[in-house]
Amino acid sequence: MCKQSQNDKSSDSRAGRRPSLDKSIGDLFRDYAEQYIRIYKPDTHKIKLIRAIRLCKTPAMGARVISCLSCGHKKVIYLSCGHSQCPLCQFHKRQLWQNKLSNKLLKVPYVHTVFTIPHELNRLCKSNPKVMYNLIMRASWKCIKDLSAKEENLGALPGMVSVLHTFGSDMKYHLHVHSLITFGGVDKNGRWKWPKRKKKIAGYRDICRTFRNVLLKMLHKEINKGIIIIQEDINDIITSVENKRWNVRNGYPTMELNILENYLARYINRIAISKGRFEYLAEQQKVNIIYKEYRKQKANQAAPLAIKSIDPLVAIDQFLQHTLPPYFQKSRYYGLHASSTFKKYSKCIDQKLIKNKDSIHNLFSLFMSLFKIAKYSCEHCQSLDFDIKDIPKDKDWIFNFIVLPNFRGPPKSNSHIKLLTT
Repeated sequence: MCKQSQNDKSSDSRAGRRPSLDKSIGDLFRDYAEQYIRIYKPDTHKIKLIRAIRLCKTPAMGARVISCLSCGHKKVIYLSCGHSQCPLCQFHKRQLWQNKLSNKLLKVPYVHTVFTIPHELNRLCKSNPKVMYNLIMRASWKCIKDLSAKEENLGALPGMVSVLHTFGSDMKYHLHVHSLITFGGVDKNGRWKWPKRKKKIAGYRDICRTFRNVLLKMLHKEINKGIIIIQEDINDIITSVENKRWNVRNGYPTMELNILENYLARYINRIAISKGRFEYLAEQQKVNIIYKEYRKQKANQAAPLAIKSIDPLVAIDQFLQHTLPPYFQKSRYYGLHASSTFKKYSKCIDQKLIKNKDSIHNLFSLFMSLFKIAKYSCEHCQSLDFDIKDIPKDKDWIFNFIVLPNFRGPPKSNSHIKLLTT
């Protein structure tokens, strides 16, 4: 473990009486973030995320106090930071995204497909995240589009929703794309067509080979443009992955999409890991990560859970390696699910295959806003009568956790000293 300097917050004499809020990611960042910034020197957008998580759902963001008018019970709800990649908040945004996704999906079976690139390309992806992340998402769609265009497979244009993941269950770097693909599509005449096979759009080997060839072709183009930071052994790496089968996992077509929607929405506005699988032990100075051991998973059974213990600074670094480039869109819609394409074919598609956009969730939200119905009741007496008061932000609260370094002032100039002596 790295030793802390006098300027690190943990050297502060108040360390023993600092309040703990969640014993998780927030407390870890409050205890070790400044030390991590000094040692690892992360990019500016990562520093912004660090400091947003450090303040999220704390008195520094302000709060609301809900007081029950019947029994007097009070509940304090701290406000969130609102950062798009914060793992502690964004619950409502995830719900809105899932509802939007549900409205976009058609009343047809969908195939859950996962496109994974070989780990030999991980260093290249870390050096060129924006370019490589774009490539894997574009290549996965082009693979499905090209194979679906063939008459022996489908002979039509499908719809596809993709979400990029850069992490595995144990928070290691594992780049892959989760996709929901319509089991069928619209042909050139606007008619809906079903695949020739009963359980898949194309052969497994064809999908793996096509995805590999498409992505490598795109990669060569980007290298020739000179916009990629090239490694010395790039040619050897490309040669090694050209001769191996890439992993593209295909599920069976299903109409039960609630589970898939929940899975995709779980990480749509956050990165790396959820609060429930992350345990920060401040006294032991270690972090426990609960993950699924898929290698030991048995058929028709859930993967067994395991615990990985790591150093706090290493935990922060593993977490932040999954921070997406600024303004990067990790969820994308292709084919029939792209807005412009859907408008083109919406009148041709059988209306029985299109969902009713006025969902129960939207109607319920409308009634709640019109009639101002209480969304919750008192935890003690279930009363619906309560009063809400705002608590302003405590701008000094964070200084319970961090200590600003005592920088020396600039030396006085000779001319200034002469003026004082005259």
